Amino acid sequence: MTSIRRGTLTLPTSLWGPANPLPNIFGSGDIHAESGFEDAENIDGEGVDERRSRAQTALPYLDQDGYLAREQLQEHATIVLENEHLTATFLPGLGGRLWSLLDRATDRELLHQNEAIRFRNLALRNAWFAGGVEWNIGMIGHSPFTSSPVHAAALSGPNGEVGLRFFEFERIRSVSFRVDAWLPDDSRELFIRGTILNDSSRATPMYWWSNTAVPQQDSTRVLAPAASAWRYGHERVLSSVPVPVVDGVDITWPARTSNTVDYFFDTAGTRMPWVAAVDGTGFGLVQASTANLPGRKLFAWGQDRGGRHWQQWVSGAGSYCEIQAGLARTQLEYLRMPADTEWSWVEVYGALQLDVAVAHSEDWAAATAGVAENLAGRGVEERLTALHGRDQSDELLVEIIPGGSGWGAVENELRRHEGRDPIDPRTPFPADAVGPDEQYWLRLLAGEPASAAELDPSQPPRSYQIDPRWVPLLRRRDDWLALLHLGVIAAASGSFAEAGELWQASVDRTPNAWALRNLGALAADRGNCAEAVGSYRSARELAPDLLPLTRELLSVLHRDGQAAEALAVIESLPSRQREDGRVLLAGARAALATGDVDRCRSILDRKLVILDLREGDSLLEDVWNEYQAAVGSADPLPTEYDYRM
Repeated sequence: MTSIRRGTLTLPTSLWGPANPLPNIFGSGDIHAESGFEDAENIDGEGVDERRSRAQTALPYLDQDGYLAREQLQEHATIVLENEHLTATFLPGLGGRLWSLLDRATDRELLHQNEAIRFRNLALRNAWFAGGVEWNIGMIGHSPFTSSPVHAAALSGPNGEVGLRFFEFERIRSVSFRVDAWLPDDSRELFIRGTILNDSSRATPMYWWSNTAVPQQDSTRVLAPAASAWRYGHERVLSSVPVPVVDGVDITWPARTSNTVDYFFDTAGTRMPWVAAVDGTGFGLVQASTANLPGRKLFAWGQDRGGRHWQQWVSGAGSYCEIQAGLARTQLEYLRMPADTEWSWVEVYGALQLDVAVAHSEDWAAATAGVAENLAGRGVEERLTALHGRDQSDELLVEIIPGGSGWGAVENELRRHEGRDPIDPRTPFPADAVGPDEQYWLRLLAGEPASAAELDPSQPPRSYQIDPRWVPLLRRRDDWLALLHLGVIAAASGSFAEAGELWQASVDRTPNAWALRNLGALAADRGNCAEAVGSYRSARELAPDLLPLTRELLSVLHRDGQAAEALAVIESLPSRQREDGRVLLAGARAALATGDVDRCRSILDRKLVILDLREGDSLLEDVWNEYQAAVGSADPLPTEYDYRM
């Protein structure tokens, strides 16, 4: 019999520091956005909501970059589905991630489990952690929810089956989504049904990838029903390659891959796309799906020094690779999701045991046929099809397990204000989930004035919106905060000149660090470094203790050649902030620019840690090379600074 239970899991976890209240207007960029790859279909056609279709910022979400290097044991809520064959453990407080899938017959874990919840800067909102199966929606990159709570509910199927639902409202695309987990009695496979609902009157670009981390050994092989793949590596150019051998190397053995690389398998024409990772005994994990989730990918960190360092940085001692499944061919493109449309697909995850001679055969066709025959013998395609075709209205919500955000409830209030129906009741966003982050917007809908605390210019806004439906409501107010919000909405739509005018009007109404900072960021993006420095100086005078603001000021001072001022700013900081990795590195650069190579070297010798170093960021390498050039040396990049991809 299948059971569902709630529990806790205790793991070392990165501690959270102060939140970053500064909206990421221009984004930090996703390394996949530079390929120039065209979308699978015309997403910019008539009726498409073009807001930020290619933007690389997570607005309206704020960045989650306040995590610390220190870890301590923390309890995480879990929801467990279990039957005779599998135990599936989910983390509702961390995006509903499937953290563990235990094969009970062998007592073997099918997923890579990180030794800790160790946050690193790989997600849209910065904070990301390795391990398990992650659900990614909306924008290219790791989901806005990957390190945040989502709502959950216990389900009952038409025949009394036990199930589990995770759901949230995604504010970039203004869609709701749900991830349903079913583990039928006596099933050796966990079924996951994903659903996205765009119930607006406009089409929107859409993205979904389910990312699975699996253990990587020297003997690990990844199999997929494809004779070719698109490769995306350090050159950041997409190219078509044959499978399995590329440039004399069999790419299906991740441990043989030299560099960090993505391989997107071309599964076109496959009725049931799948991907599997098996070890030296032929045992491992297989993931398969209905045909409308055709994308399949192998990601490997590679065996060069930078790739190994990255893997250690995010995962500690355990090696892993990822096998992934998505709506599109690759993660460099969007699909066009029409208005008033619901998309749904079904995936399965389960143990796979192949004859090792088949799994590791040099005959690629024979190896992949072995997986296909195994799945056929288990009747996987028929069961996928049955669940996909089942009427979801026959499934009952048994118990709501609150914990997600209040934004779905706010959206329902906005729709009520507009005379529209609420979001589909299959995602019943509870009104009591509304907290301080959402209160401003509910007061706006109710026609109530902003609170005194909200209008205090010394305090940053707790949240932002980008949907233009908020514009007429904000225009009814005549205060600095409403003007600030209007500017952010304008910037999110690409109207940066209008945004600048609104932020300047906000400052003119009431001097505030938040609009001044946005003006500085806008000037920096346009290459007006001197103007940016002026705005950032003024902003910091009003919020001198805010470390994220100081970091940004130091960055524009460097770009404007104001090294002496950068050093003065650093000297004025409290000791704790002076020890911040980005502040120390800014000090090294400023010292170098003023000719103080000894001070620069003393900082570099400390084995700096930039805790939120972005994937693909060459900052540490650049500063090392600048120092080497200044002293006329050519010492190799130290291992601790080598994040080259």
